[in-house]
Amino acid sequence: MSFPVRLLPLFLAATALSACASPSDPPADDEASVYGAFLAARYAGVNRDVAGAAANYARALDQAPGDPTLADRAFITALLAGDRSQAARHARTTVEAGDPSRLATLYLASDQIARREYRAAISSLEAAPDYGPFNTLMRDLLMQWALMGDGRELAAMDAANATAAPEFLSAHLWLHKAMLADIAGETEAADGAYRTAAYSSVFPRLAAEMYGNFLEREGRVDEARALYQTNLDASPDEPFVLDALRRLDAGERPKRRLTVPEMASRSLFGPASELAAQADMDLSVIYLRMVERLDPAYAPTRMSLAGTLERISLPEAALAEYAAVAEGPFRFAADIDQIWLLGRLARTEQATTLARRLVDESGDIEARLLLADLLRVQGQCPEAITLYEQVIADRDAAGQAGDWRYHYYAGACHYDADNWSDAEAHYLAALTLSPRESRILNDLGYFWIDRGERIDEAFEMIMLAAELDPENGNVIDSLGWAHYRLGQYEAAVQALERAAELSPGNATANYHLGDAYWQVGRELEAGFQWRRAVDLDPRPEQLEGLEYRIAHGQPPADDEAVAATDGSGEP
Repeated sequence: MSFPVRLLPLFLAATALSACASPSDPPADDEASVYGAFLAARYAGVNRDVAGAAANYARALDQAPGDPTLADRAFITALLAGDRSQAARHARTTVEAGDPSRLATLYLASDQIARREYRAAISSLEAAPDYGPFNTLMRDLLMQWALMGDGRELAAMDAANATAAPEFLSAHLWLHKAMLADIAGETEAADGAYRTAAYSSVFPRLAAEMYGNFLEREGRVDEARALYQTNLDASPDEPFVLDALRRLDAGERPKRRLTVPEMASRSLFGPASELAAQADMDLSVIYLRMVERLDPAYAPTRMSLAGTLERISLPEAALAEYAAVAEGPFRFAADIDQIWLLGRLARTEQATTLARRLVDESGDIEARLLLADLLRVQGQCPEAITLYEQVIADRDAAGQAGDWRYHYYAGACHYDADNWSDAEAHYLAALTLSPRESRILNDLGYFWIDRGERIDEAFEMIMLAAELDPENGNVIDSLGWAHYRLGQYEAAVQALERAAELSPGNATANYHLGDAYWQVGRELEAGFQWRRAVDLDPRPEQLEGLEYRIAHGQPPADDEAVAATDGSGEP
């Protein structure tokens, strides 16, 4: 049976399906089964359920074996979902059906190289369809590694010397050529190409990794150390470089030379990562999956994959990649990114459990700050304060520069715990470290205004915050509330209307706008804003005030404006 939409563009497939069926000529049962599976796959894809999409495309393909569109979609969705065995199986079917997307052949060759089936990879690539510039480069790189694996070193190196690349990718060829020469035993050629790559590469970490390993294997340890140190100076937190220097200091033996599949993964990693950096899209994941297939243990590939999956709204697949990063220099960074993603997914209990484990295992400052942030957003301020203040004390003891963020969040926690004097001290310390940070200016100015303290200074701070961050609804709300507390009600209305426009779901901005409306005699609008604020999940103390206003039609009698310190009511 021929699947009726196979010749149509994929984005028109769902529309075509509805056009193909006629009430007078209903589809046969097997055809209807294909329709149902295809539509289910499309629905899952629209909802970013790649596992569901892959399962349903596979089910449709079982009903219409050999259909190129279904085979290609089954292959691509299996690859997005990270199912390597299914992706390889569907890639073979897709190649046999004509490889509509021009991606299956590349993945099949990657799979064959990973299995050390080098002659099969050469055959696959020689029969490949026409490609665009990027796919042509990926094909050429894979072909040269397949030739190298097949023992045809000279053919591989000659082909590499003749390879052209799109301009933005040309720098990656030096590292590729260096690795080919390295594995072929051409030491002098490898050294020259590695050196060029290390000092001109757009991915200096990868170039330093490969050249440093080469230098260590050649017994040139001092040169390797200098290379690592240069990279450390440029990127002080780079996990690989820190681990490499640790190994050298410990006198450990150099790591072995990589195999052909491992070398091939590094060759493709540069261009694939470059593409992912330029555009967050499903296609970027597919190329990174090819790299991953060549060497599943290479942590930077998994980290790049996880970040890309996260950015294209596939968080479960991203979490799987973070969790799969092997023990080693990148494991800590993977844990941190995994915990942050869990937090953004509102899975705070799971994130907190992992963060506590990371703190217990490492004691690292970044881990402690992450745990403190998670505790703070869950309202567990006493423990969060302890962590923030420990980090501040540790950094001070180590002679490290202060960071306003730690004081700022510690101040916020103290404020939530009703410890105003400690909160104020932290906010002032944060302001000293970063006098033009709008969040500090806004919060401290708002609190002073609300407490009737240092009114002139507070108003100037809020004005500066609004100048620095004019599209921030919280800041404009503070500006409006400052006008309100100074008795400048018309100005308050103007600012608070803008705040409610910028942050329509903010209970505080709508609450404040209601009060400002009431003060200028717009009582019906005030009531509307108060009722709207009730629906926006206000804090318990806000809800109490809103219920009073709605019941009595006005703010409490003791809710009065404060006077400016010069007594004029003008800031």
